[in-house]
Amino acid sequence: MRTCFHSVGLPNRPLLEVIGLAADAGYEAIEINCETLPWAPPHITPAADAGARRAVVAAAARGLPIAALGAHVGMVSADPARRDAARAFVEGCIDLAADLGAPIVHILSGPIDPGQDRETAWAWFRDAVRDSTAHAAKRGIGLGVEAIAGHLFHEVDDYHRLYAELPDVPFKVNFDPSHLVVQDEDPMRVVTELGARVDHVHLKDGKGTFPDFSFPPLGEGAIDFPALAAGLRRAGYDGALSVEYEAQVYGYRLTEAEILKQGRAFAAALTA
Repeated sequence: MRTCFHSVGLPNRPLLEVIGLAADAGYEAIEINCETLPWAPPHITPAADAGARRAVVAAAARGLPIAALGAHVGMVSADPARRDAARAFVEGCIDLAADLGAPIVHILSGPIDPGQDRETAWAWFRDAVRDSTAHAAKRGIGLGVEAIAGHLFHEVDDYHRLYAELPDVPFKVNFDPSHLVVQDEDPMRVVTELGARVDHVHLKDGKGTFPDFSFPPLGEGAIDFPALAAGLRRAGYDGALSVEYEAQVYGYRLTEAEILKQGRAFAAALTA
């Protein structure tokens, strides 16, 4: 396994600066955020111009492979136009990943709209995963799905259901244990039940129970990361452990240097 830094952890820095800082801190890979969050603009999108795409050159020059792109956008809106736009965004991120040499794009479902029928929304997401995975396969890219607290697709059993309904679709698991632990789920279930399907891992801690929860700095939450890392290693996982720092949203105030240094040390201890 290798250490990786998710660019969302430094949302106020341009991507080229994030790459340089991550390399200086000793990370072995970079993950790039394509998602628009309330506190973080995307570092790159499918609409990126040639200047933004220089990121891949900068990353290569610093010895940082691009481990993944986070193409997070809600895909189950009741508005057909918004669903179509979300699919187009994901396909654009897949094409961008192919251009940048990133092997993985990961997606989420998003929450369902108030009053929306859950089974109808599930069918929309299932079809989106099927079609997005097919597009990714054509471009030589893996597609991972992330379970998110408060979203339609949010728990371990959702993976099992989706695999049962799409038995011939080779989508993967983007494993973020923080979203499971804040739902009182055991993240180790992913390792023991789906370990062979994991293609990317986020390191983000969690404590509390949704909706009263937080994502504190690594080591300050409820997740047993050494046990998860050992289990992933037994399952054959040898990919990125991507530090996804979002603790500032919950009132924690680490400096950029502390975010980078502490995250890298935490991830490195798990790869040893």
